[in-house]
Amino acid sequence: MANIDFKKLFDTLIEGAKELASSAFAEQKKEAQADALKLLDKVKDNLKTWTQQLSDGKQSKEDFEFLVLSQKDLIEMNALKQAGLAAIRIDELKDNLLNLIVKTISGLL
Repeated sequence: MANIDFKKLFDTLIEGAKELASSAFAEQKKEAQADALKLLDKVKDNLKTWTQQLSDGKQSKEDFEFLVLSQKDLIEMNALKQAGLAAIRIDELKDNLLNLIVKTISGLL
């Protein structure tokens, strides 16, 4: 049973999300970062619960990954849509951000 400092973990995710968004959308960096942070904010409460369950052995890494990745369709990237970016590029960013979450947290446990 690992003791997780969720605040520190979440801060790490924020920095990773900002970097990922900036590199994926250099010309729309501001919009991409705003949407990336909104994504993290939207999943934060569930992520905290799921991370604790994973840490406590109450769910597997596969279950954790499924739960995180299932959030994709619930997340809107409004700033990027307003900037006129193609839906496929926005979906790629969502996929990459959710995979960042899975890899970061799974790698700690």
